[in-house]
Amino acid sequence: MARTVLQATEDIMEAALNQTEKELDAYEEDPYDLGLQIGGVFIIMAASIAGMGTSYLFGSDADCDRKSALYLILTLMRGVGVGVIICTALIHLIGEAFLPFELSGFDELYPAWPMVFAMIGMFAMAILEYIHHRLEMRSRVLFASERAGEVEMAKSGGKTSKSSALEVTENPVADEPADLDKSGIVDQPISKSLAAKQRSAILVEASILIHSVLIGFDMGLQTKSVWIPLVIAISFHQFFEGFAVAQILLDAKFGFWKKFAMTAFYSLTTSVGIVIGICTYTGEGYDGQSKGANITIGIIDSICGGLLLYTGMSVFWTEWFVVNPEMCLSDSLTPPTMGFLGVFLGMLIMSVIGIWA
Repeated sequence: MARTVLQATEDIMEAALNQTEKELDAYEEDPYDLGLQIGGVFIIMAASIAGMGTSYLFGSDADCDRKSALYLILTLMRGVGVGVIICTALIHLIGEAFLPFELSGFDELYPAWPMVFAMIGMFAMAILEYIHHRLEMRSRVLFASERAGEVEMAKSGGKTSKSSALEVTENPVADEPADLDKSGIVDQPISKSLAAKQRSAILVEASILIHSVLIGFDMGLQTKSVWIPLVIAISFHQFFEGFAVAQILLDAKFGFWKKFAMTAFYSLTTSVGIVIGICTYTGEGYDGQSKGANITIGIIDSICGGLLLYTGMSVFWTEWFVVNPEMCLSDSLTPPTMGFLGVFLGMLIMSVIGIWA
């Protein structure tokens, strides 16, 4: 009996030793490199600043001659930024979320979890966008009604007309200076005003900051073999996404200090996420191969992918190229061709990087 217990104890100790040796071998094959992770903090920061800085040097498309080479290059760069954002969402976030769910065994319950959490991210972004547009449109209608009332009162000596308010409300929208009628009162048509563009820019920036922290956190948890291709992919992503974000800030015509603050936030958030990931990985009790860790990474990647996909599709691609009046009414097909070519190139570049990342 004693020999049987002793033998069982020896077998348990041998099994534990073998398991420890396997873990050590795995670590030696794919170690966690703290030096690379710290370097990544500054690499990503530099790529983010470079992307936004390059965009500021180009300036807004509204400041360019529509027939100039600069305008075409700017349109191409905008398109590349859109393509990089969409491909990052689909391939580098949602696509890669399948593996951690598989490693955790969570996919046995339902194999499409990455798509589920991506839809949650898209749904959240859609609600935020709806709230923004609802407030913006209702404020424009209210403003138009008030201005129409003032004009009508000035014309009729105190009486207002519903038809005049409706007429102003249905006017097409423009950012050009308002016209002055005979009574000397400004008749402002409803448009996507500068204030609306600024609110939209803040919303886009906020959503991007959220997913940037999460992307950085995910990167801070990666081992050496994954880190090297991943930092290349994220650097491309941060550069071209930064270019696109800066274009939105230029359209919103923020002052210097607001642009400086929003540029700083964008440039730092991914690096802050990396630092959080490093602290989490090196902290006590963290097991990167545990079921909980894999599920967490899978959920983070999926939700970030959904946020980014919605932003890239509905904000950038749609507004800049698909329904942009300048693109649709342009006598030349060169600008829209350059825009869609840029989207294609951005997708292609990030898809190729996805072979290794």
